[in-house]
Amino acid sequence: MERKKQPVDLAERTKSTAPLKKELDGLLKGIKRYQKQRYAFWESVVGEKIAKVAMPIKNKKGVLFVKVEDAVWRFELTKRKDEIIEKVNLHLKKNTIKDIVFI
Repeated sequence: MERKKQPVDLAERTKSTAPLKKELDGLLKGIKRYQKQRYAFWESVVGEKIAKVAMPIKNKKGVLFVKVEDAVWRFELTKRKDEIIEKVNLHLKKNTIKDIVFI
């Protein structure tokens, strides 16, 4: 005995996912706000222009992972990595950062 599939009402389906989307959007905004607060020093270290295209996302065992907008900036920042590490450590007043990975 074969069961017939009930037609899906897309309007109803969209309504049921709307609260989830709202919750996820709120969660993502909260994460971004937290990252900005955690790495608030970043703009003062690298400058406004670089801070607009590159943002630290995590620090794991002395390696700072920085999300970069595009490959051109990633290349430029890689060339300046040692300088940026030095500035970050000066700002933090300790040698916390040993390496930076631009992703």
